Amino acid sequence: KICCAPCAEKLAPDTMMSPVVMSPSLIRSPCTVGSAAEETEQMQQLDMESDVGEVVNVVNVIPEDQEPTEEQPEDDFEKALGLDSEVKSVAASSNFGESMVVLTLSPTEVHVLRQSFDFLLASMGHDREAVGDAIYGLKITALVALKDNFTTPRAVVSLRFFNCFRLLLEKVEHPDELKIYVETLAFKHMGNEVTELRVDKVIDAFNELLVNNVPTLPPGTAAAWRQILSYCGSCYKFVGDTYGERLRVIKEDWTAVQASGSRDEKKEGDETAKEEEAKEGKEGHEGKEGKEGEEGGEAEGEELTNEDSAESFSFARMCAFSCEVMGQKTEAWMDELLKVFHILVEMISSPVHLQEECDLLAINLIVRSQSIEFEKFKPVMLAALRSLLPKQWSTAHENAWEWLWSTVARNLRESTMKVRAFKPYNVKLFSTLEEEQLDRFRKDVYTDFFNRAPASQDLFKQSQTRLRYIADRVLQSSSDLFQKNKDETLDDLSALGLRHVGYGIPIELFGPFVESCVTIMGQLISDFPNDNVSTKLVWCPKDNAHQIAEKDLREHMMIEGFRWSIGLTARVLVRTIMDGSTAVMQAIHLDNPTRLRRALLDAPRSERCVWQLAVMVGSQSISPLFWSLRSGAHATAKTMIEDILTIRADRDNYYYGVDELFQFQPNIADNVLREAPFLAETLLDGLIWRSHKSQDNLRPVIYYLKHLLQDMDETQMLSRGLISYIRFNHPQTIMHPILTFSLDLLWDRLAKRFFIMDRILTVVNCLIFILAECWLVQAGEIPEPNKTILAVGRVLVYTWGFCRLLYWHINQTFLAYRHKNLTKINKHIWIPYYLTRGSSLISFMLMLNLLAMMMVEPLFICLAKSEESLVQFECQNYTDIMSLLYEIFVIIGVFLYVALIMELGSISIKLSEFRVLCLRAIEQIVLCFGVVFLVIFSFAFAINGMTREVEAVTSEEWSDIGATSSTLIRLAFGAMDMVAV
Repeated sequence: KICCAPCAEKLAPDTMMSPVVMSPSLIRSPCTVGSAAEETEQMQQLDMESDVGEVVNVVNVIPEDQEPTEEQPEDDFEKALGLDSEVKSVAASSNFGESMVVLTLSPTEVHVLRQSFDFLLASMGHDREAVGDAIYGLKITALVALKDNFTTPRAVVSLRFFNCFRLLLEKVEHPDELKIYVETLAFKHMGNEVTELRVDKVIDAFNELLVNNVPTLPPGTAAAWRQILSYCGSCYKFVGDTYGERLRVIKEDWTAVQASGSRDEKKEGDETAKEEEAKEGKEGHEGKEGKEGEEGGEAEGEELTNEDSAESFSFARMCAFSCEVMGQKTEAWMDELLKVFHILVEMISSPVHLQEECDLLAINLIVRSQSIEFEKFKPVMLAALRSLLPKQWSTAHENAWEWLWSTVARNLRESTMKVRAFKPYNVKLFSTLEEEQLDRFRKDVYTDFFNRAPASQDLFKQSQTRLRYIADRVLQSSSDLFQKNKDETLDDLSALGLRHVGYGIPIELFGPFVESCVTIMGQLISDFPNDNVSTKLVWCPKDNAHQIAEKDLREHMMIEGFRWSIGLTARVLVRTIMDGSTAVMQAIHLDNPTRLRRALLDAPRSERCVWQLAVMVGSQSISPLFWSLRSGAHATAKTMIEDILTIRADRDNYYYGVDELFQFQPNIADNVLREAPFLAETLLDGLIWRSHKSQDNLRPVIYYLKHLLQDMDETQMLSRGLISYIRFNHPQTIMHPILTFSLDLLWDRLAKRFFIMDRILTVVNCLIFILAECWLVQAGEIPEPNKTILAVGRVLVYTWGFCRLLYWHINQTFLAYRHKNLTKINKHIWIPYYLTRGSSLISFMLMLNLLAMMMVEPLFICLAKSEESLVQFECQNYTDIMSLLYEIFVIIGVFLYVALIMELGSISIKLSEFRVLCLRAIEQIVLCFGVVFLVIFSFAFAINGMTREVEAVTSEEWSDIGATSSTLIRLAFGAMDMVAV
């Protein structure tokens, strides 16, 4: 029997059992018996309210003269635990599933629960997946009838079970938080029928698991677990009975609404295509018969009326139409709400996630509108839904959607009030903090955090600089939450959370870290100077529910605002980690290929590759394969590459993950070569299929060349994977069969003809250059016919040679800067990347050399300087310095042209090998000459310092440092006449 507090006081103290705390709205006192309608109203009021009000003690009265009608048999494991036969489950003693109470456990019971679970985890080698798998197994064994309902892979469900038990034990000492969390879990169990018998079976199986794996359990373990698990089961049934029908109606309605929205989008796309076709077609037909036009217009109008029925509109368009009909304007906050309304509908079954989404949405709402009346959206929403769902709409649908909007509106109202109140104080907080205080926060936050959670010290092994950066990012996230757009903030937090998935950060550490941040920030805020000494009580602006002294208002709002922002950040990160903590990511964290294969056993063939290539959380994703390469889990990375590139099949389809690999990881080759070069050939081997049968001593082979020849990005001329292998510059890797075949195919079918044509043009330009600058040039005066030929040749050098090079380099430079394809040569200078190639650099130098030749070209300087002839190569303006510079530039141009022509050797493997050998030999020759000249100059300076011996020598060959160096050089190269000496 459940009694109110006044009735409970009249009972004898010795008849009372341990109290259970529950909400007063759930208690039906025997003193005041109300009607069924009043009770239903109270239950609905509880549905709308999330805050727990005042609590009363509830006792279970069992008269001494009354004996139980049924005796529950004792199992062997209960006797081993010392469980008294009079101990019964909360489900049996509190009207199972009839209400949702707030459970309060004693500190001893909380300690027993946590200690027993830690013992279970230790007995299984601290393997979280093993514990979750054991819980999954006992649940399947206890609930054989529900085995087919578990469609999610076992490895995924096992991790979920472990995380749920962990969070349950964390919140067990906070009744309000425990109630909210159990309510969230209850919404996830609404697809299953929860009965008292099934709950008891699960409890018995879990207690048996504890007994079988933990030799010595703390006293009262079975009773504590029975109490908490029975409480969860009772809440599951209550939520399922109360909300199940509403959520089913909402889900079916929203599925139909989304289907109509997709038809609307498709129709808009078709209309756009028709308009484009009409623009491209012939114009006219306006001057035809008027009657036909009118009849056609009427027919077209009827057709549009039939097509544009309300059922084909999207929800957002119908809401806008409803606003127009009602005579009210679609406000800015409504537009923002409609963008995420589908998320709110999907999250209605998860109160915690719904509150989180409302908090994030409130950040944008207060920016878009100063005053928000959420009641205005309710009639708009209902009118839009009635129009979209005219056939299935009924009172049940009306009540369900009214309940949804009242729940969402209440959360949004509270969230917008908090954000609007906290935002100015948050800005003032970070503008007041000085560098000394920030430095104090960076140091003290880790000291306090390590005291709260000593195990966290094993995770924070970075340098002090890194730890200070993390602390700064924590403060920055608190500030950005109020200043930045919600979508941008959520993307950043999701990306950060996915990185934490890769780091393997336990989610139970976020709570202590948040408390440490709030504690240290509270100490800093308390040190702020405060000139306000007024003790006048004012209403707290965050909720207008309690009063506070005016002098303490600023400090209170700063702390609460920081707590709210950092808490919301932690909640987003925890949700991201829980959604992204797949069995594959856990195997990567441990670098265990065996666990990876076991995690992939339950994956469907069509999704097996995606499990290893993308983990989506919101709008962000992380690639497990990339993270395994980045984190050094190379054994797991090798297993993943081999698994993805394995061909599988069923009755209808073949499954080969090469397309998914390059779709999700377009830079996979570069990542492998940079992080794990020894896996380069593993990736290439996976692109080759070799038959196990042979014919005429030959084996059939299939090369999958698509992604080595064509990039996923159509703007790329060549595949990034092939370019990465070429830049790797490893001779053994580049000789892999598939790379050799791909490169030969590209060369023979595509590049060879263009290369030869380009080099032929270079050869022709070189010949013209030699004829015009070397062959036709004569000492003295040039005859008149030769002048004309020489002038034509030099004009061709600058028009055909220089202009061609100038156009090509301008085009390549523009493309390089447009696509940011640059390389850094020093701190401030960036150059196009194509200039790092030898032939391109030589071509660029030749272009600059030809430009310098034009500056001192005698043909241009002496043009029309003589009355006798238009073309002259000697005049007064052409000085000796110009002539010397011109000769130097000609010499340089000859060598640059010859260097470009040497690239023609690439058409032959032998010529290419010889060119490589020559380049290697030239390097050695240059080093040898460098050593020889160093020795020569050393001896030259030494001999020049011996003044007496030099004076005794009558020859002029040792008179000064220049003559001495020249003599030694001739001696070294055998150019001196030793007989004459």
